[in-house]
Amino acid sequence: MTEVNDAAEAAGRGESATAVDASADVEGAELFGDDAVTAPPVDLSHFSFDQAPPAGEIAGDAELQPRFDGDSGQLPAPVCYALQELIAAAHVSAKSRNWRTIEVHEEIIRSRLSELNLRLEINHEHRFAFTRQVSENDPRQRNVLRSATLTLAASVLALFLRQKYLTSVDDSAVVERSEMIDHMLTYKPVSDTDEAGFIKRIEAAINQLEGRKIIRLIPGTDRFQVYGVIAALLTPEQVDSYTAAYQKLSGDYVDPEVTMIDLDETAAPEAAAAAEDVDVPVEATAHE
Repeated sequence: MTEVNDAAEAAGRGESATAVDASADVEGAELFGDDAVTAPPVDLSHFSFDQAPPAGEIAGDAELQPRFDGDSGQLPAPVCYALQELIAAAHVSAKSRNWRTIEVHEEIIRSRLSELNLRLEINHEHRFAFTRQVSENDPRQRNVLRSATLTLAASVLALFLRQKYLTSVDDSAVVERSEMIDHMLTYKPVSDTDEAGFIKRIEAAINQLEGRKIIRLIPGTDRFQVYGVIAALLTPEQVDSYTAAYQKLSGDYVDPEVTMIDLDETAAPEAAAAAEDVDVPVEATAHE
């Protein structure tokens, strides 16, 4: 009789299959040695083994129960909460409890946002989502979201951090405060002797990016996590425009009309035009 049959009979008698033939354990142990081939991880979130809905799915009519007195909504509670976060927050990452709902119900969420003149921007590779205000030529339109334009200094820094994020080995790009300051100092004109004042303007740019939820200070350190949403803030055209303008702003380029002394207030003409279009969503709504 084969070892498989022996194991089956032993299992039928309530015995451990490993007790039938200890040599099988020795041979099987080779499968878990250092030379064993490691199978890639498998995402089983879309599968169900007990007839329950997959993760992120709506679990029947129970989810359609009113959330509050007078609730007449037609959407399940998880979808409602995902919509709320997309509108109220600067962006939603994969760490949010609503992320899976956004992925599963992207179509209906996108449709409901469109009714408010909002466009859903979702990146499945880097796992983030946010909304953009869409404008149309109709005086009846009212903006739901409030956006803020980055200063030139913050835009310079955002371009640097965007490159750091895109070249990171995973989605956990981290940058030191000193690294950001050193990079920005390369744009300080040789004629500018007020380094302390220049660094103060750099700190203001860092604070603006942190306030816009583009970077996050890691508690207890002087390092910042770069959020994946930074990859979507600048279009390829804006990146090209900024790059060309910033090359002129380097210390090797002497032009009295193009300076970074007032880094947080003025900009080279090429960069200023692009900066006006770099609108970032903020973590609040406002009535116009």
